[in-house]
Amino acid sequence: MDTDPVTRFLHALSPASREEAEGLSREELAEMAEAWEGYLRNDTSLLTVDEIDPPMSEHEAAEHVVRDRSGGA
Repeated sequence: MDTDPVTRFLHALSPASREEAEGLSREELAEMAEAWEGYLRNDTSLLTVDEIDPPMSEHEAAEHVVRDRSGGA
């Protein structure tokens, strides 16, 4: 398993979001990966999903970070 937060964050994204994110600078990706890890740690609504399907929980958190960055809901 890769331990690089940026690589893990990109892997958790949908293909469309990953393609969009790969056009960003390494610094922007690092900031998004940090936000993603914080979201995974702090969002209690993901706990149930995490127990059932950890990759889905990571995906939902990653997509949330992308939506936040682009101003989506």
